[in-house]
Amino acid sequence: MSPQQKTLTHLYEELRIIQLFDRIHDYATAADPAHERAYVLRQARRKEVIDEIANLKATTPDPSQSARVTGAVALVCAIGYAMLYLLR
Repeated sequence: MSPQQKTLTHLYEELRIIQLFDRIHDYATAADPAHERAYVLRQARRKEVIDEIANLKATTPDPSQSARVTGAVALVCAIGYAMLYLLR
């Protein structure tokens, strides 16, 4: 797994944890200032995580493009090997 994929996995996990705490906050019956501050901080972090995910997804290369490049390199190597074999 590439470092970008690992980072994306960790960010998605953090986003799931934030959603869990938000669900707990939604079910709370008594208003507590500490919980409200934590909720505001989680919302700010949620926005940061979503922005980081968007940035990483924008920079992640398309897997089909990588396959095309790999295929082209393999084809060139095969042609080169065949030419060397025939020229001997």
